[in-house]
Amino acid sequence: MSNYENLISLAHSKGINVIESDLGIDKPFGKCIGNLIIINNRVNECEKLCVLYEELGHFNLTVGDITDQSDLNNRKQESIARRWSYEKLISPEDIINAIISGIDNIYDLAEILNVAEDFLIQSIEHYKKKYGIYYVGKTHLLTFEPLNIINY
Repeated sequence: MSNYENLISLAHSKGINVIESDLGIDKPFGKCIGNLIIINNRVNECEKLCVLYEELGHFNLTVGDITDQSDLNNRKQESIARRWSYEKLISPEDIINAIISGIDNIYDLAEILNVAEDFLIQSIEHYKKKYGIYYVGKTHLLTFEPLNIINY
């Protein structure tokens, strides 16, 4: 089973129904309504995985209808769910290990981590805000600008 299929199974085991539907747009999009998560079926499985993680973040952490993003509180809740998805799907250690293995560009990094490029870029931005210009890993220092590792 793929990572996406495994995550759907995990969601089902927690009483969450996940369905795919044509949501009328050709970009990654999902909606969490109670214990139902709807995923846009017009995108690839990698993008669906990223969307499902974010929607599970909404299921676990946010309250009510937050579709009106002009409301500051709704934007905060959206941000909380996105940060949760970044941390669940990609860790700084995952990035370090990929770079150690020889990955040297965002496209290949996204591919090896099985995430969408946009999701990867946003997660790196999240970690940059969280840790500053670098992250101290178990065996390496991960710099965010430029994205690189330093042995120590």
